[in-house]
Amino acid sequence: MRTFPSIGFLVLAAACDGGSYSNQPPAGFVDDTAESDTDTDTDSDTDTDSDSDTDTDTDADSDTDTDTDTDTDSDTDADTDADLCENSWYGIHYSGYTREYDVELSLLGMGGGTGTGYQSDYGTGWTAGGDPVWVMIDAADGGGTGWDGEEYIACTNKSGDEGLYMAEWDMSILMSGSALMAPYAELSPPRKIFPAEYEVGGAGSWNYSDTATLTDASFGTFTADSSGTYVEGGFEDVTIKGTSYTAYKLTNTYTMNIDSPLGAQVVNGQQELWYVNGIGLVREVNVSTDDGSTIVTRDITSWNGLTPL
Repeated sequence: MRTFPSIGFLVLAAACDGGSYSNQPPAGFVDDTAESDTDTDTDSDTDTDSDSDTDTDTDADSDTDTDTDTDTDSDTDADTDADLCENSWYGIHYSGYTREYDVELSLLGMGGGTGTGYQSDYGTGWTAGGDPVWVMIDAADGGGTGWDGEEYIACTNKSGDEGLYMAEWDMSILMSGSALMAPYAELSPPRKIFPAEYEVGGAGSWNYSDTATLTDASFGTFTADSSGTYVEGGFEDVTIKGTSYTAYKLTNTYTMNIDSPLGAQVVNGQQELWYVNGIGLVREVNVSTDDGSTIVTRDITSWNGLTPL
């Protein structure tokens, strides 16, 4: 499967040498025979000291230091691709994480209500175009209406602007407890949904404009054009189960033109998002700016595999 943002089709807004010696007389020596030296000193000093030092030091230093350092860099950083950016504010790269939410939905005339939702780790993958992505499961069910699928989140777009980008999604859209449709969507170009980690708090704002091409087994292919602006809202304190955390706020003001088999529709809305470092999304409020009605709200209730930083 691939993915849908938090409001998906339903709002498409929401990823190292010795020498020698002789004893012979010297040349020119004359023997004195007139002197009958009868000294029969037979001192047979046979000192044949030939220096029996048998030191045959052949340098037995057998240092066979083969330096078997097989440092294979045991850094267990789970980042499996240099093109994938880790981002602790978005909480996308932690292994085995889960975030659970209370939700309230009222999806574009499709009904809704209160219920629960979650986001969880689904590892890494590839887009249809061969780009590496983080994959996150995103699901919500409010009164039998909601969504369930995967979001494919890339690190950069083709211009090299680092950040997190919604590239594709594969979602089942639920209504009255049943799957209404299950479109697979590709965004062209991918939409920047979050700044690079080192830019959080200093990114300011950015605009986007994209077309989602959605393909559904039953309804065929249709499109949704979106445009909007993300604006940083600084940092705010949020309280979660009695504990205060510092949250980073983003506001996405958008317009969508949906041309689907269910009919054409224009949606104008504003999505407010709060993120806690080390956890990720903790709160979302998405409302229609046409009439002020609620589209989606999410409030985190618990998490696993995550630690606030």
